[in-house]
Amino acid sequence: MRSQFKLPSLALTGLLALSLASCSNPEVPSGQSAESPAANEAIQVEVDQAAHDALPAKFKDSGKLTVTMSESSPPLHFIADDGSTIVGVDADLAQSLGDAMGIDLTIESGTFDAIIPGVSAGKFDLVVSQMSPSEERMKVLDFVDYYQSGSGIGVTPGNPKKLNVDELCGVKVGVLKGSFQDLKRVPEASAKCVADSQPAIDVMTYPDMQAPILALTSGRIDAVYVDGPTLGYAIKQGGEVELLGEKNVSPVSIAFAKDAGLEEAVQLGLESLKKSGRYQQILDGWGVGNGAISDFAFNKAQ
Repeated sequence: MRSQFKLPSLALTGLLALSLASCSNPEVPSGQSAESPAANEAIQVEVDQAAHDALPAKFKDSGKLTVTMSESSPPLHFIADDGSTIVGVDADLAQSLGDAMGIDLTIESGTFDAIIPGVSAGKFDLVVSQMSPSEERMKVLDFVDYYQSGSGIGVTPGNPKKLNVDELCGVKVGVLKGSFQDLKRVPEASAKCVADSQPAIDVMTYPDMQAPILALTSGRIDAVYVDGPTLGYAIKQGGEVELLGEKNVSPVSIAFAKDAGLEEAVQLGLESLKKSGRYQQILDGWGVGNGAISDFAFNKAQ
């Protein structure tokens, strides 16, 4: 069964001003476009009966799941040239996971900070959006790991302010609103600054990952602290940003409402994709093959 796409709620124009690669992963093979990353025919995904049987009854009865992801983090999830279709690592994995579970998926996209409220309101069933499984988030969501990446710190070319990844005290840093960098990584670093009698990090939050990079290139901030693959994507496109360093490589997870009972179906579906080779094919096709993991752990807090 193939996934179905709905018109994204907040399509971003001009998003494809970024390109493909990852700070910690190999670059996309030459000659492949953002909308069609795999040069060879995709490995066909068969329904995994165990994964389908593990679905809660309400999903088996309806035959449908609604998936959400943010739309501004290439190559992970972003809007294609048509201005409406969401593409990237997460869109391809969600499609294939739906096929493995034998269920139709509808993908809806929007801002990252609207994801948890949307799940809590019953608007979305699954989140496939590079979400880190923090203890705070585990109060309302359950998680199954599916990929790993780190945080990339970017500066303007030449690092004119001579910044250091471990010395950002008093520096104006841009982050994605509601991201793990916003909620945990930067606050931890800022608290250390204060404990060392240094000025706190001056944090600027933005609704999507393109915005802080644009703010950096226009001189409104001094550094960006965002997902490593997205920063690498911008750098490979030739954007006016330089990688200062990457930190905290750790798993990210597929999320769903607390006690929704989807963990076994998701885990078995991912295992099926890994066994068939489709999982690795998707990651390699988007140039992030080194982000593959072998343990699709349930509720392993970061």
